[in-house]
Amino acid sequence: MNRQWRDLDIRYWAAAASLLLSLLNALLNPIPNPDAFEYVRTAEIFLSEGLAAAFAYQPSATYPILFGMLQQLTGLEMFTAAQVVNALLFLLLVYAFVSLAMQVRNNKRIALLAAITILIIPSLNEYRYYLIRDIGFIALLLTGMLFLIRYGRRQRLQDAALFVVSTALAMLFRSEAVVYLFAAPLALLWLRELPLRMRVLAVLKAEAICVALGTVGVLALLLIDINVLQLLQRAATVYLPFLQDAWTALSDDSSPLTTAVFGEYAANFSGQNIVLFMTAGLAAILVVKLIAGFGVPALLVLVYGLRQRSCELTNPSMRVVLSYAVIAFTILLGFLLLTRFMSTRYTLLFCTLLLLMVPFVIDSALAQTRAPIRARVFRGVLGFLALFCFIDAHFSFGESKDFLQQASSWLRDNTEEDALVITNSNYVAYYSGRVEAYDRVERYIGMETITDAPYDSLLALSTDRDVLSYVDEARAFDLLELVVAFPPQGRPEFVIYRRTAE
Repeated sequence: MNRQWRDLDIRYWAAAASLLLSLLNALLNPIPNPDAFEYVRTAEIFLSEGLAAAFAYQPSATYPILFGMLQQLTGLEMFTAAQVVNALLFLLLVYAFVSLAMQVRNNKRIALLAAITILIIPSLNEYRYYLIRDIGFIALLLTGMLFLIRYGRRQRLQDAALFVVSTALAMLFRSEAVVYLFAAPLALLWLRELPLRMRVLAVLKAEAICVALGTVGVLALLLIDINVLQLLQRAATVYLPFLQDAWTALSDDSSPLTTAVFGEYAANFSGQNIVLFMTAGLAAILVVKLIAGFGVPALLVLVYGLRQRSCELTNPSMRVVLSYAVIAFTILLGFLLLTRFMSTRYTLLFCTLLLLMVPFVIDSALAQTRAPIRARVFRGVLGFLALFCFIDAHFSFGESKDFLQQASSWLRDNTEEDALVITNSNYVAYYSGRVEAYDRVERYIGMETITDAPYDSLLALSTDRDVLSYVDEARAFDLLELVVAFPPQGRPEFVIYRRTAE
C-alpha cells in the first residue's frame, strides 16, 4: 500500500477529477452565460470567413477559435464543443496548480491538499460552466510560471523558452499577459540562493528569448493577415474613454461627480476632497471583491497561516509565486482606478496565486496537532469546510431558468422564421432562431425599446431589471397585448407581448 501511494501521481487523478466536475457542471447548468453567445458568433465567423475575420470581429478571438476548430473536427454542437474546450483548460489549470505546489515542497500530502483546494474553491469552480477566456489565461500563466521556476532552478534554456511560449499563449486570451512576459523573469533576482551574476544572466537570457520569440510570433501573425498593431489599438480604445472620464471627474473641483457626491452646496467647499472620497470607496470595493474572490474559509486559513508563519514565504519557488501575485495585484489596482469597476472574476488570478499557500498551512497545522482528540476534531472541521466549499462550488440553489427553454421552444413552434422578435435574452435569441444578431442583444432595456418596436412585432422579455414596470406603463397606453407568460401562474419570469398600436 505504501509503495502504491509513493508511485501515485496526484496530478493525473486531480486532472481526471477536474474533467468529471466539468461534466457535472455542464449537465447541471444548461443555460450558457451571456458572454458565451459572443464567443459562439466569433467561432461561426472563423468557420465561415477565416482567421483574420474572426480577429477583426473580436480582438480576443483565440478562445472561440479553439471551440470552432473542435466543432469542425468532431461535428459537436457549438456549445458542447465550447464546454469541452473549457474542461480541457480547467484540466490544465488544475494540473499546473498542483505541480506548482509540488515545486515548493514535493510530497504526496501537499499534492493531495493542493488538488483538493483547487477542485473545491468556490470562487473559481463556480465559473466551470461559464464560457469565459479567463480560465485559459490563468491556466497558461500558471503553466508559464511553472517553467520559470524550473528555469530558475536548473538554468535550462528550454524551460525559459517554454515559459515564453506559455505566457505568449496566455496573451492570446488576455492582453495583460504581456506584462508577465517581460516583468515575471525579474522574479529570478529574488532567488538569493544563486550568485547575483547568475541571477542577472538568467534574467537577461529569459528577456532575450522573450524578444526573439515575440518577434517571430508577430511576424507569423502578420503572415496570416492579422494586424497586431490594429489589435493593440482596439484594446487601447476600450480603456481610453475610462481614462478621459476619470481625468475630467477628478481634475475639476466643480465637476458633476463632485456635485453628485457632496450636493450643490457642499461641492463649493469640498471639491478638493473628491479624490479622497473616490480612494476610500474604491478601496472598499477592492476589499469586498477580494474577500469574495478568496472565499471566507480560504481567507481564514491564509490569515491563520500568516500568523503561524506556515505559508512557505521564504521558499525560492514561493518567491516567484509572490512576484506574480504582486504583478497581478498591480494590474488589478490599475484596472479598478481606471474603470472604477470591479468584478469578482477579475480577482481570480491574484486569489488563485495566493491559494497556493493553503495546502502548506493545512499541512503544517496537521503536523502540529498531535493530541488524538484534537487531531480528530481538526480533521472533522477541515472535512466540514471542504464539503461546504465543494457544495458551494458545484451546486446552485438558485431559481430554475427553465422558462428560457420554454420561451425558446414556444417561439420556434408558434412563429414564422421571418417573424420580428425583440428580446433581452441572448439564450432566447439564439435557441429560438428568430434573432439573427443574437450576440448583440441589449440586456438592459428601457421604455424606448417598447415604444420604438414596430407594429405586430413580438417582445420576448425576461422580467428582471424593472422590465415589468415598463410593460405595465406600455399596457396602460394599449401598446402591448400579452401573448404568453412563463410560468403561466404566479409572477412571470418571462413574457411575450405583441406590439398592438402604431
